[in-house]
Amino acid sequence: MRLSVCPHDMVKQLQSWLTFAAYLQKVLDEPVTLEPVTDFTTFYERALPQAELAFVNPLDAWHLHSERGFTPLCGTEAPDEVVFIAHPDDEEATLKDFAGQVVAAVERQFATALGLYVLCERGIEVDGIRPFPSWVQVIQAVVRCQVRFGLLYQDFYAGLSRLTRRQFRVVYESHTGYATHMLLLHPDCAAERERLMAALTAMPQDAEGATILAALRVGRWVPAEDLGLIAQVLSAADEQREPCVSQALTHPRQ
Repeated sequence: MRLSVCPHDMVKQLQSWLTFAAYLQKVLDEPVTLEPVTDFTTFYERALPQAELAFVNPLDAWHLHSERGFTPLCGTEAPDEVVFIAHPDDEEATLKDFAGQVVAAVERQFATALGLYVLCERGIEVDGIRPFPSWVQVIQAVVRCQVRFGLLYQDFYAGLSRLTRRQFRVVYESHTGYATHMLLLHPDCAAERERLMAALTAMPQDAEGATILAALRVGRWVPAEDLGLIAQVLSAADEQREPCVSQALTHPRQ
């Protein structure tokens, strides 16, 4: 079974993911291979198209499910969230000030879609997204006043040094709990679903499995079957190109 892991997570915990692949191989008693891809270009062009088991962000999960028929297996206990930032001298800015602004963000990332949804939910319409290849470049764009505001993936923000955080001001951090990175299974491997689910959900009760989960910082694997919440976020984000209409998710805030 070929496993592919989101490069953002692979960079942070490469050895832990390799250990996870070895653990699955032992428990399932079949080969589980993981190519340690740490850049998104290679991931999207080579690794993900060949994946039979994939750990990806909610946006990629939606595309794998809707376009290639992948089955959602498990999410984590670490929701994907977004951080809204401004220049440090922009001391009075609030979310309302994002209205009519072009906002810096990384395209093809769920955090960007979630940021647009959070704004849309409040009736705030931006003038579009200015895409950058990386979250670091989003920060640079804000610091250099190329744009007034930016969006950051919260997990990326959490890993920044105190010195880097001083370069910008946090306007708002989301706490939605709508979606997480998740594992999905290729349709050709559907027969393996029950065995995989059993192995994943039993990891906290196994000493080795619990150690791996702690190293991966996913909490535990949570069964994930419905991607409807992700679809709602993506739909609302798309509507930012048109008049923004507030709409509530059918999911309580956390």
